[in-house]
Amino acid sequence: MRPEPVSGVSLEGISLLRLDQSADLAPGNKRYKLEGYLTQARHQGVKRLLSFGGAWSNHLHALAALGADQGFETVGLVRGEAHELNSPTLRDAREWGMRIVALDRTQFRLRNDLLFQQQLVTQYSPCLLIPEGGAGAAGVRGCVAIADTIRRHGRGARHIVVPVGTGTTMAGVVAGLDDTFEVLGIACMKGALDLEDRVAALLDVMGARDHARWRIDHRYHCGGFARVNPSLRAFMLDFEAVQGVPLDPVYTGKMMLALHAACKDGEHRGRFTTLAIHTGGLQGRRGYEWLGCRD
Repeated sequence: MRPEPVSGVSLEGISLLRLDQSADLAPGNKRYKLEGYLTQARHQGVKRLLSFGGAWSNHLHALAALGADQGFETVGLVRGEAHELNSPTLRDAREWGMRIVALDRTQFRLRNDLLFQQQLVTQYSPCLLIPEGGAGAAGVRGCVAIADTIRRHGRGARHIVVPVGTGTTMAGVVAGLDDTFEVLGIACMKGALDLEDRVAALLDVMGARDHARWRIDHRYHCGGFARVNPSLRAFMLDFEAVQGVPLDPVYTGKMMLALHAACKDGEHRGRFTTLAIHTGGLQGRRGYEWLGCRD
């Protein structure tokens, strides 16, 4: 981090692991989450991949990019009516060859229903259906590799901070580190009070026993998933002007807002080095006009 304060608060002692700068078609954590599923598909001899998401989904954007690069046919099952599905995200996905299928709100609510999933698998067979966001054990296995990157490039930091959506990335990081590390997750959804149970269940599936200590902070959702309140908006604009690092309002903006508040309250300064994981998602900035992005 640059030494200049952001909104009057120094972020000294905090560094960023810039997964968003990885030089591939799908920078950030989504590539890690998808790697396990791509490996599974190759082992099964399946060439068609299906998954769910919204019109601005980082997950579907990454799936389309990686599918095109690695020779998979991809199908995006997208929430909304057909006339609504023309976001820059989905335009990119179509250019990479993804077939976009509109699901109305009622259908989309069934995305985790096993019977509905089986109907989709039958309809698009042979295929592999990937859970929304790459959630699940295969996604966790891919994210364990982020822990290796932390050990190599974390400058000795033992306090790791990561934004949390499904809990998959956090579970992979926790599983890949030992108990000399503490991982703090910043929940990005309002009322997601089952996240602790989700992460614990994923760790159990992984058989992870000697893993990092962890906890989740639910105070910085800023109104809900993909929602932005005035505090987040003002902070992101100040942060980017000072630090020169773009954030996304869905995940990394909320994570850095939480760390900024902790520094303001004196929780971090002088006590330990903190490594915050920038999980990417910058393509989604195009959905927020106040960030000055263009389609």
